[in-house]
Amino acid sequence: MQYKTHVTTSLALGLPLIVSSQQLSALNVGALLVGCLLPDIDQPTSFLGKRNRLVSGVTHKTLGHRGGTHSLLGLVIVFVMVAFISQRYFNFAGRYFPFWLCTGYLFHLLEDSFSKDGVKWLWPLGKKGIRTGRKWLTYSTGGIGEYLLLGFTFCLLLIEIRLIWLNQLGNFLPSGMLAHLQALTLKLQTIFSSN
Repeated sequence: MQYKTHVTTSLALGLPLIVSSQQLSALNVGALLVGCLLPDIDQPTSFLGKRNRLVSGVTHKTLGHRGGTHSLLGLVIVFVMVAFISQRYFNFAGRYFPFWLCTGYLFHLLEDSFSKDGVKWLWPLGKKGIRTGRKWLTYSTGGIGEYLLLGFTFCLLLIEIRLIWLNQLGNFLPSGMLAHLQALTLKLQTIFSSN
């Protein structure tokens, strides 16, 4: 999936969550966006790869594309690193930064699961990419399916922005479960930063 499709799809999925949790801020939206692009750091031609050639080159040579960065292990490692940095250097306003960054990261993995190559969720245990299993649900990067998804999520995103403007987007989702997840991640952040 191209970066623009990752961005629009992750924003369309994430904005209702951010608004319903009453945490709409540039920092949290930025964390979601960085998170949704971060797994592709292993590809030197990706959006982040072009801007971080050293990290991208090393990651690509050691893990390959859609290897460690496209796995649950990669997600956990990113969470631990960002939680440590967040607890040490962010103020109170940035306490949910790791949660939203990892939410964007997870969205990226889910989105890539619908590609023809799939995602190695259990890397390094699994060598083969896991995908949806339904041929009509898969897409090829840069293919018509991806562009249809891009158009749909862009329209959905415009509707969501309008609903934010009207202060009505937060009414669609219950925020109780999200609050429990965030409380758990805050506890984990405290654990990781104390070591």
